[in-house]
Amino acid sequence: MTHAAHRRPAVVALFLSLFLVVPIVEAGPAVAAPATRTQAAAAPSSNALEVLGNLLARLLPPPPAPAAPTLPPAVVSQVLASTVRVNGLACGVRVAGSGFSPAPDVIVTNAHVVAGNTATSVLRPDGKTLPAVVQVFDPKRDLAVLSVPGLGEPSLPVGSAATGETDAIFGHPQGQAAVRVLPATVTRHVTADIGDIYDQPGAVRQILVLNATLIPGDSGSALVNRAGQVVGVAFATASLRRATSFAVASEELAPVLAQPRGGAVSTGPCLED
Repeated sequence: MTHAAHRRPAVVALFLSLFLVVPIVEAGPAVAAPATRTQAAAAPSSNALEVLGNLLARLLPPPPAPAAPTLPPAVVSQVLASTVRVNGLACGVRVAGSGFSPAPDVIVTNAHVVAGNTATSVLRPDGKTLPAVVQVFDPKRDLAVLSVPGLGEPSLPVGSAATGETDAIFGHPQGQAAVRVLPATVTRHVTADIGDIYDQPGAVRQILVLNATLIPGDSGSALVNRAGQVVGVAFATASLRRATSFAVASEELAPVLAQPRGGAVSTGPCLED
């Protein structure tokens, strides 16, 4: 990926990034179709996030593995029923991420999951695929809001994370259809300019540093506490310490959900190789 020439403060430029979108190939009938690339598009990197990840890896001892999720069964069932796989086609590459429902017929995911999409859909837990329309695209916060008529999923409330709490991430790693529930401990709550999804500066946001190992496909996953509240949206993992990952803090969700939603919006250019 070609980055514009700019420098961020040294403290911000020592943090990682692997954006967690996975390329997928949907099974289908063996008929002639326009050629699409099936290899992964190169994930854009954030110099600032790489710096933070590297700095944490050097200064902090390796954290113990988080305990198994201790969310009440009723909460787990509710979140599972509110989680979707987000499918997209961007510049000839089929990709998949994760998402969750904070309101009726609404899905939230990362902006980088839908960047450059010409077609977007969601896969519900019952296996049904529904078309989706991107109505809010915020590359600075790395959040997007999708309208999915007829979604019919329960809505999840939004709360705030407390440092030290062990929560759970609900996502579709590697684009798998089944939802994985992964424990994640919140180790830090920071505010920094790590750049937008195109690695341009001027994107200050609140970020949760997690003790969790995320993999491609987990982007857009809800980070949920014991009360069943979404406290973050997973988006990246550290290069030097795979057990350190990052989520957009829930405080960034309210202004995104409050933006007017009148129809489809541009999802910007594709993320370049």
